[in-house]
Amino acid sequence: MLLDVYAYGNRWRYLNPAEKGLLTGLALVAALMARSPLAAGVVFACMTALTIGGAGIPLLAYLRLLLFPAGFLLAGVASLVVSFGGGDIPLGTLPWVGLPVFLSKAGLVQAALVLARSLGAVSALYFLALTTPMTEIIGLLRRLRVPALLLELMVLAYRQIFVFLQIAREMRTAQASRLGYGTLGNGFRSLAALGANLYLRAHQRSMLLHRSLVCRGYEDDLRWQERDYPRSTRNLLLAAALGGGLVVLALLM
Repeated sequence: MLLDVYAYGNRWRYLNPAEKGLLTGLALVAALMARSPLAAGVVFACMTALTIGGAGIPLLAYLRLLLFPAGFLLAGVASLVVSFGGGDIPLGTLPWVGLPVFLSKAGLVQAALVLARSLGAVSALYFLALTTPMTEIIGLLRRLRVPALLLELMVLAYRQIFVFLQIAREMRTAQASRLGYGTLGNGFRSLAALGANLYLRAHQRSMLLHRSLVCRGYEDDLRWQERDYPRSTRNLLLAAALGGGLVVLALLM
């Protein structure tokens, strides 16, 4: 996964996770409390600049990662803009149904604010995810007294993502080697077979994972050795100043 590749290979990999977590938390608060799209856009621009320029994440890879949430966001804000019961700007009529379609000016303003806030929050979370490995994020949350059950679910779900991807890759490679995607019809049949068997194979693999944990003394609490990072008062003050400035900016603009 791209997130894991860059989390272990960026310039800020060995900074204390608490410093990056503080900045991320304040930027997230600023994005969600922004009173205008411009304020949320400033949060997005600032966190994106830190991720690309500071941590050294490639621009194309970052834009590629943004495509995943962008599709959901655009689909969500469309419901705020488009109306079928009347509005300020008529767009036309849906064919075969005869339903008029309108745009709402108030909906456009609200959609712009929601989209800007969401992108600002996503950029803040991407900053932490692309600069800090998942194990260190879990360790930071454990020190913040997040419930152990929630942390365990996060670890297992994160592991299952890799299990799903690995099984899907192996099955697709086996199908492709047998010309399973040689034609359009074969491709659809192979894709259906992959989807039907993927859950069963993943469930089997998860059961084996649980057995291996039990054999190693698993007692409902996942633990691992964490790296001891140096603490920098300067970095903490910088993170607090920048994050606090974003919060004040979001409230005043």
